[in-house]
Amino acid sequence: MLTAPNIFHSKIYKKVGALIVLFFLFLGVGFYAYTNSNYYTTHVVVGPKWVNQAQFAGMYVAQSKGIYKRQGLDVSFKEYDVETNQFEDLLSGNTDFALVSAEEFLESVSNGAPITAIAIIYQVSPYTVVSLAANNINTPADFKGKILGNKGGKLESAIFYRLMLNSVGLTEKDVTVKNLGFDMHEYENLLTGTDVIGLYRTDQLYFFEQSGHQYTLINPENYGINGFNDILITRNDMIASNPELVQAFVSSTIEGWEYAIANPKDAVDITLEYVTNPNYLDVDYELFILNKSIPLVKPDQNTRVGSMTFAQWNKLYSQLVQKGFLSADLDITKVYTTEFLR
Repeated sequence: MLTAPNIFHSKIYKKVGALIVLFFLFLGVGFYAYTNSNYYTTHVVVGPKWVNQAQFAGMYVAQSKGIYKRQGLDVSFKEYDVETNQFEDLLSGNTDFALVSAEEFLESVSNGAPITAIAIIYQVSPYTVVSLAANNINTPADFKGKILGNKGGKLESAIFYRLMLNSVGLTEKDVTVKNLGFDMHEYENLLTGTDVIGLYRTDQLYFFEQSGHQYTLINPENYGINGFNDILITRNDMIASNPELVQAFVSSTIEGWEYAIANPKDAVDITLEYVTNPNYLDVDYELFILNKSIPLVKPDQNTRVGSMTFAQWNKLYSQLVQKGFLSADLDITKVYTTEFLR
């Protein structure tokens, strides 16, 4: 009489055991799907404003360390070339996010581009003006009668030159602005007829120091010229249709930069995995770029990476309107959002 109940219970135990096994099997598959890059990730493309190097280290860190992946993103970087137009790439959908100069961004928005700034990476612009120390050019007032070099004929340089000249009562008529190619280093330009040249203090100054040439820096911020740079932007329709993705990208990028700031050597090692331009494959050069960038990305402990304010945007916009670069009909409060800086 005891045999039948034992068989019955045995069958139940087997079924329960099988269910438990299936439960853990599905749990394991679910965990694999969550952690495998082929699952639950959205591919996005970023367009940096220059070739891959340590200026953008925070993003490379976020990709390599799995920070983007944990937020459901798989990020690739569209390599810059001289024919690249970040705004056209963004608006056409070739990229989802881009890094651009603040001045070019405001010009594009003023012309009707449906784009929005979502973070400022460089709180202080790396842009500066340099001359050879022997030429005794120490302030913008010394530009008078001189040749000012503009690498690539960039709008960014043209704006900074005009603002610096105007700060001391000069205009473009008092100088010669000469567009230059990328066939030589900036110190070589200064040795061959150019008196002053604009460059990124985080980058090309490395070659001045390596060559032993003494130089003088004339930083725009010392003359009341507002400067911040590497503006992270996206399309308005991206913000409207997929704010969660935008939030994930911004938060992860900031986290990547925070890691790079705390661990510059590791960040440079990671960056070198993304470098394709042979001019940027030197580890010491990359460390120079990142170490010079860190105090511009995070000037003090109270400044959060990526932060931006109305005061920053309004000051720059007012300067550009005053000097005739932009019209006064732009609502500056609509060109940026701090919604994703959480």
